[in-house]
Order: sequence, then C-alpha cells, then structure tokens
Amino acid sequence: MFGPLCLALLQSAAPIPALIVSGANNHDWEWTTPRLASILESSGKFRPSTTDQPSVALADAAALAQYRVFVLNYNGPRWGEPAETNFLNAVRSGAGVVVVHAANNAFEGWTEYEKMVALCWRQGTGHGSFHMFDVAITDRDHPVTRELFEIRGHPDELYHRLVPTPGAEYRVLATAYSDPGTGGTGNHEPMVVVLNYGSGRVFHTPLGHVWPGVEGTRVSMQDPQFAELIVRGAEWAAIGQITPPRQDGSNTLTEEEKRAGWKLLFDGKSGAGWRGFKDKGFPAQGWAIEDGCLKAMQGGGNDLMTEAMFQDCEFAFEWKVAKGANSGVIYRVTEERDTTWQTGNEYQILDDAGHAGGIDGPHSAAALYDLMAPANKTVKPAGAWNQGKIVLRGAHVEHWLNGVKVLSAPLSGPVWDALYQKSKFTAWPGFGVKPKGHFALQNHGDDVWFRNVKVREMAPLEPGKEVALFNGKDLAGWTYFLLDNGKMADVWSVQDGVIVCKGKPAGYIRTVDDFTNFVLKLEWRWSPVTKQEGNSGVLFRMQGPDKVWPRSIEAQLMGQNAGDFWCIDDYPMKTDAARTNGRNTKKLKMNEKPVGEWNQYEISVDHGTVTLKVNGELLNQATDCWETPGKICLQSEGAEIHFRNIRLTPLP
Repeated sequence: MFGPLCLALLQSAAPIPALIVSGANNHDWEWTTPRLASILESSGKFRPSTTDQPSVALADAAALAQYRVFVLNYNGPRWGEPAETNFLNAVRSGAGVVVVHAANNAFEGWTEYEKMVALCWRQGTGHGSFHMFDVAITDRDHPVTRELFEIRGHPDELYHRLVPTPGAEYRVLATAYSDPGTGGTGNHEPMVVVLNYGSGRVFHTPLGHVWPGVEGTRVSMQDPQFAELIVRGAEWAAIGQITPPRQDGSNTLTEEEKRAGWKLLFDGKSGAGWRGFKDKGFPAQGWAIEDGCLKAMQGGGNDLMTEAMFQDCEFAFEWKVAKGANSGVIYRVTEERDTTWQTGNEYQILDDAGHAGGIDGPHSAAALYDLMAPANKTVKPAGAWNQGKIVLRGAHVEHWLNGVKVLSAPLSGPVWDALYQKSKFTAWPGFGVKPKGHFALQNHGDDVWFRNVKVREMAPLEPGKEVALFNGKDLAGWTYFLLDNGKMADVWSVQDGVIVCKGKPAGYIRTVDDFTNFVLKLEWRWSPVTKQEGNSGVLFRMQGPDKVWPRSIEAQLMGQNAGDFWCIDDYPMKTDAARTNGRNTKKLKMNEKPVGEWNQYEISVDHGTVTLKVNGELLNQATDCWETPGKICLQSEGAEIHFRNIRLTPLP
C-alpha cells in the first residue's frame, strides 16, 4: 500500500513508462496504437513507447524491466520464446497489464494468457451493431471506479458472451446492457474487469472497436470517457492506485470560461464577495478558508451568502463532504424571513451513503430539496469532489451533478404548485418564487468543502423579441467541442460577416446560453470555392456531456438532405412513421439551392412541436418532443460549410 509520502512522490515523479504492444490485429491497429499512446501521454501520467514487433521487443528481458505497464492492442500470431516467458515473468513480478478490445481475442490455447485476460472472445462470443450505449458502474469499491463518472452514450461495439477462463478469479466493475434491438443478448455484459496475475494487476475492457477503413468507428477511442477509463485503468495496473489530479487550476477561470462570461465568486484566499445571512461580514464562526476551499464546520455560525444578487444565471461549484455530512446550496435567497431556506430553493448536498435507509429521493444529493428527486445521477462518496451546477432561467431550474443534468423543474405553474403543496414549505407563503436573490452555502454543523465557485449571468429573454446569436464579427456567445483536442481557431473563423467551418476534426460550436422554445433562422452554404457538399447539422435542445453526437434533435444539413430529422442519443420525440428509419426521419422533398448558394433554415421549437422549413417550405415536423432547455450547436463534420444571419426569437 502506498503511504502519503509515496503518493506525493508519485505525483511529482517522472511519467510511468508504458509499452503498447501492437503490430497485428484484425482491427485498425495502425490508427489505434498512436491513439492509445496519445491518450496516455496527454494525461501527463505516462511515457508511452510502442512496438509492432512484440516477438523481438519482449524477447529482451532487460529492456522489458523498464516498463511498469503493458497495453495490449494485439491479437495476431503467438510471440514465441523467450518473449512469452519474459512477458509472463514481468507481470508475475509486478508489472501491470491493460487489455483493450480485441486483445481478448488473442492466443486461444495459451492458458496463462487466457487466465490473465479472464474473459476471452471464444466460440459463442459476438456483438451487435456499432451504436451508442451507457456503461454502468456496478462496483465503486475499487480505485479505478471510485471516482469515475458513469459512461453515457459511448459509441462502440458491445461484446457479448465473453467466455470465462476456468480458474481465473476476476472482478467486474462495470457492465452495459446488450440490447436485443441492436443485435444483443438482453443481458448486462461486463465492460470493465480487473484481476491479479501473480504480483501484477490486470485491467481489461472490451471497449474500443475501430475497424479498418471505417473512420466513423474511431469515435469509440475519441470519446473522452474512453480516454479517462484507459488512463485510470493503466495507472491502477501500473502502481495499484489512482493519483489525484493536481489542483493548481482551482479557483481560476480558463480562457474559454472567460470568453463565455464566467466570473469567480471565490478567490481561494479570502471571503471577499461573501457575508453571513443577515450579517454585514464574513461569519466569525462556523466557516473557514482552508486549502483553497470555503469550509463549513461545527461551532455554530450562519449560512454563507453572496453579497450580490442574481437572476438568470449558471452557478457552478465543486463540493466535498465528510462522512454523514449534510449541507446545501440555496438560491434566489432574500432576507425577509428567519433562514435562507424559507425563501430559496435548495440544491441538496449530502453523503448519500452515510444516510442509507433514512434519505429518500427528494432529500438525496442534488435533489430539489423536499420537492423533486434527481434522476440518473452519479454521486461520488464522502471525501471525493463532486461537480455541481444550478441553471436558472426565468421560472425554471436545472440541477446538474458531475456533468449530467439530473433534474429539471418549473418554478411556477401547476406542476410547481403541486410540488409546493406536498412540501414542508407551505408554512412560508411566497417560498421559492422570487425572480432574483442571493446564493447561500448552508452550514448544517458538518464538515463540507466548496471550491471553484463561479457564476455566468444571462440576460433575461423576452418572448417575441428577436436576438442575434452571431454578431457578424467574432464568435462571442459560442464555445466549442472538437475531437482530438482540436482548437476552435483551427476549425472555426469569421470572414466578412460569415462563420466559416473547415469541417475537420469533428465536433461543433455551441451557444453559451440554453434555449427552450424559439424560432431559429439561419443561412448556410457549402464552400463556393471547392463546391464540395458534405455533412453538417444544427443541433438544438442539446444536453451534456459533450461528445460527437450529444443528446439532441438534429436538423440535418447533409447535402441533398436538409430538412431531415435525426434523433440523437434516444432524444424523446415522435415523427411520421412512414418516413422514419431508425433515428432518421426523411424530409418531404428536396428543396436546396445549388452548391455554393445560400439557403435558409427556419427551425420552430414550440414546446413539444418542432417544424423545419428550408428556403421557406415546410419539410418536416416532430411532436411530443422532450421540452427542456439546451444548447444550439452548429456541426463540424467533414466538409467546409458557411453560416450567417443567425437569429433567434424566444417563444413563450
């Protein structure tokens, strides 16, 4: 077991030497090998080397001794002696192993290798179609998964019926549902497996399918969630634990956050900008500034409140609790009553595990306290940092936890009234409906820490008043997501009042603000120089996390297909069954202008109904669409495309 001193040395030591074993694989090893090397190297934790001649590289026992972990991306011929013996001896002596995807296909009949892999592709194993699916963490009592987010919407093949090796003792940490609708088994199949082999540790994931000549399958390894899993698995295999990331960036803003309008509310050093509830200064007791955190603790003391008041905004923060601790972030607080929670709604902060059996849904972490339970959440245990976010837009709120929206609720109207009447807050008329107020951090008498507290204010939207989403000069009001750590300026630019997208790498720009009901108008064209049409799209009501195809509705822009719908990541909606094939609903007719000429899209998103017009003609309609605030995105997807005159009119 590593002690605190050893942990500190590991964090400051040179990167872990890793050897990626490749060179023969029926998958696209010539692309996946450098991709795996990039994933490891960019983490800052590894110094990867590669070999495509393992029978030679592994035959040198002295050279092999320098590596702490072997990443297997190979399923070709046997390595022969002495390579195989050297490899097994290195692992038995404490070197780690990472088994990626088809490496579990390899070496049928090599019993020791099969024991190391534990679950092998053998007779009866298979997979369905390449599709997006979730990976559920089923065992969090392990370093690899202890602080790992649930993996959502991962694009990949899903192996089923992997064959257990007789005598191999392994542990399944995560599974995925193998949907019969995509050719699966209807069972939950293992996706993350760990075991020991001698003194060595083995991490095995069947994820990471990339097929030769099919570039679209590269997204399996381009998914940031896959990268995080590989880094965590490789580090555990190498040193037996996960070193926490350095926190040098705590209580700072990135350049992208600054462009988007975020402001820090806590500098990590002082109580500037904060005061006690109904007090003029920072509380004299119950709160401390410790290691760059605002810490609530025992000893009395008021709730801590922002000096400023906020209306429509995003409020982001990180939080950590001691075992059994309770707290909350209370918003739109005013001071006419005795406590913060008598006027403002609460984002619950809690050690859920420390309240087992005594805490129901609307009282659990990330709940709208006593009003609505969160859904699909992944909360990290006591002692680990969680990421929280509250989005307030008019009479509507969202709660986010660890990058996932877990709750969306109205703050007025019949749904709100029903929630309010069933709550304990009926004793305080006017509770929870103020349009503006303070944010308060609750002191419940327990040890709770907050850091990276920041806010981004949004101008209130006025129904019927058109606003420009593009100012014609720069990309203010937009942020971006691109694969392979692409930079915004390398793909997106503004030239003569036009947004120019080069098309590679894949990704999108997205609005900083969220929008629910609106009419969006924009113009687009394919490059008048190259006259090459390609693929793109307009995504709306887009939900995080960022990935190549985030949960959203797509108004298609692929050449000759503008006006099609694509339902991405099972976004709830209904379309004409006669024109629908899987996730795609075809338009009524083709109505695009010649390549290089400007076209107009009009996208009406009115509660549950969405209509698409191309060049003034109605081409498609969807109903029963999930009504939720979300981003608007313009895709980069392979070809140069131009946009201009992007205007949005909010609807009631």
